[in-house]
Amino acid sequence: MVLVRKFEPKDAEAISFVIRQTMKASNSADYSPEILQPLIDYFSPDKILQLNRERFCLVAEADNKIVGTAAIEEAELLTFFVLPEYQKKGIGRKLLEEIENFAKRGGIKTIRVDSSVTGQDFYEKSGYRKTGVEKTAAAGRQVEMVKNLK
Repeated sequence: MVLVRKFEPKDAEAISFVIRQTMKASNSADYSPEILQPLIDYFSPDKILQLNRERFCLVAEADNKIVGTAAIEEAELLTFFVLPEYQKKGIGRKLLEEIENFAKRGGIKTIRVDSSVTGQDFYEKSGYRKTGVEKTAAAGRQVEMVKNLK
């Protein structure tokens, strides 16, 4: 069973672990260590606490531990990660559904995400479409995607 709930400050260390492990395992197929290591270093527990004062964040729990996270700030989906061993089990879909429901309740009609190359297929299967905008920055190549909420 998966429980999706709102972030609490005590979750910062576990979320930092989820993000860092996912980048190392999942994103390493699409991004070089030179791109990933600064990002891995960036997402410390202290940084997680700071970021989650600025955005709405959810965590997913399974097997008595935090296995995923997703956040939204204004209409932008951010820091969406699920531990590799928990991917393709519906956890990401459940996190995304909860974030989208939160957005709808707040009057947001369209969500935008700068998807990693790694995450594109997941977002496309979830109803997001590419806008044609691609960026290359500190996080490497990212593809802008949007979804209109009903």
